[in-house]
Amino acid sequence: MKTGVNQLTTHHPTVAVIDLQAYRENIGRLKSLAKNSEFMAVIKTNAYGHGIVKMGMEAIQAGAQRLGVTSVEEGLLLRKNKITVPIHILSAVMPERAADIVAQNLTASISSKKLAAAISGEAVKQNRPAPVHLKINTGLHRFGIPPGEAVEFCAEVYDLPGLYWEGIYTHFSSADDGEWRKTEKEFNSFKETVSRLNKHGFYFPVQHVGGSTITIERPDMHLDMVRPGIALFGYPPDARQNDLIDLKPVMTLKTKVLLLKELPVNTPIGYGGSYVTPANEKIAIIPIGHGDGYQRTFSNNGEMLIRGQRVDIIGTISLDQTIVNVTHIPDVREGDEVIIIGRQKGDEIHAREVAGWANTIVDEVLASLLERIKRVYV
Repeated sequence: MKTGVNQLTTHHPTVAVIDLQAYRENIGRLKSLAKNSEFMAVIKTNAYGHGIVKMGMEAIQAGAQRLGVTSVEEGLLLRKNKITVPIHILSAVMPERAADIVAQNLTASISSKKLAAAISGEAVKQNRPAPVHLKINTGLHRFGIPPGEAVEFCAEVYDLPGLYWEGIYTHFSSADDGEWRKTEKEFNSFKETVSRLNKHGFYFPVQHVGGSTITIERPDMHLDMVRPGIALFGYPPDARQNDLIDLKPVMTLKTKVLLLKELPVNTPIGYGGSYVTPANEKIAIIPIGHGDGYQRTFSNNGEMLIRGQRVDIIGTISLDQTIVNVTHIPDVREGDEVIIIGRQKGDEIHAREVAGWANTIVDEVLASLLERIKRVYV
């Protein structure tokens, strides 16, 4: 098959294998915890690196009634692939995107008068009602209307033509950390705000506050809808939740040994020579680097699995390659499978462990993996 000049084809050995059965089972377990609430599958940021279109389709088949994304572009991509369920944009967007939001029946989060007015204008122009959800800022302080300003805000925008105020929501600042006193304070603030709005004639049929942690730990906060994200992909936000729900990691990130080399003692390796061989060593070149989203922070700081044994990352990770020490594996061969995230012969490198090497969270590790790593769905 011929390829055009703008097409890039590759037989790169690094792939992310996505276990669709594990994904469906995770959704089923999460749904079972919130039987009386609608279920929004949050698949923002390319479904945390898993592939937004395929994960969106699979989530719907597994019972999700709605999808959550970050940007208008993500919503348009899902609509282009014939996904028809409600799609929520869980972030602030520029008013200039109102035409696309209305045309593709996306559900915007409203926390500015300009956006409300822009969507209203497009709804009238296109002669189609636009569902919107009011965002309340209870403590995260990214975007949203402060509780004390909610009544005044709604007095100005609630009756704008073409808007259907379907829902109201907030996002907690510290639930994943188990800061329940703070979270309960934010929850009470949200409920009081909703009550105050109702008294002034502003009604919102769908109330929601809960991401993955709330879905798993706090049924009293499920309200009308839950919206788990990272838990869909097998990772509760905090390790304490492992005893509360059995989730399976959906992604295995793997590649192959590209090249083997024997190096003598006192040989500096990689950019800057940050690792110097203390003895004669055998190294393996692994075809993944920070150009794939495999963070440079893992330099001299992480591990991979080859032939069921852990191998140390040595030297500075470059744009396209990582070097590991395989001296202790005498039968290693070029072409051997390398597990970067996943299980091999009884050992496992868990994404939460990888996150620990960089003092970050699972979300960043997975979502950082770029699209040049091929996703293989099984």
